[in-house]
Amino acid sequence: MQSIFKTLIIASTIALALPSFAHADARVFTNTIAAPLTTPVKIEIVLSKEMQHRANNLPTKLIDRNRSSSRGLNNAFSSNGYYGEKALDQLVSALEKTMTQKFTKKGIVISDDAPATMRITIERAKNNRPTPTQLRKDINLSFQSFGIGGAELSAELIDQDGNSLGKIHHEYYETDIRQNQQVASIWFDAKRSFNRFANKAAKILAN
Repeated sequence: MQSIFKTLIIASTIALALPSFAHADARVFTNTIAAPLTTPVKIEIVLSKEMQHRANNLPTKLIDRNRSSSRGLNNAFSSNGYYGEKALDQLVSALEKTMTQKFTKKGIVISDDAPATMRITIERAKNNRPTPTQLRKDINLSFQSFGIGGAELSAELIDQDGNSLGKIHHEYYETDIRQNQQVASIWFDAKRSFNRFANKAAKILAN
């Protein structure tokens, strides 16, 4: 009896230690924009101060680095830093392209002279493959290295007088690494986050 009891304890311990393979992702979406747009809109995309910092540095907070990585807290790729200016410029361009496509599809007119501005901030982003700067920073890395990614965005709709018409917060991160083994894009999951954000924002402003 005692032997069986010990066996059950060991089996339970092993089961708890094994990773869960159920597909899931982390999503957050909140919106305070109450009314649709009746005018053209200007899209303005910026990087948060933290993302600007990470272009040539590791995250300012240790909690934003991957503590579970066997490569340590100072590895550029696993610790979410040293993205490089060019990689971040590509990220901004990708979001701008996605926003333009989704808004245009919904009939929302985009213009640099519009009376309303949607200011979108890329608060955080995590890449699936190392950026060129990360590869140069750590010679032990290769482009075959991969991980889970995603992005967090905040947006504010502002009228021509500078008044806020509401805000949107969106966050999406993949949690199942098996989804990313065949991914070749550096910002694959971040772009998925952009696409989901753009779809929801366009629907809110077009209704």
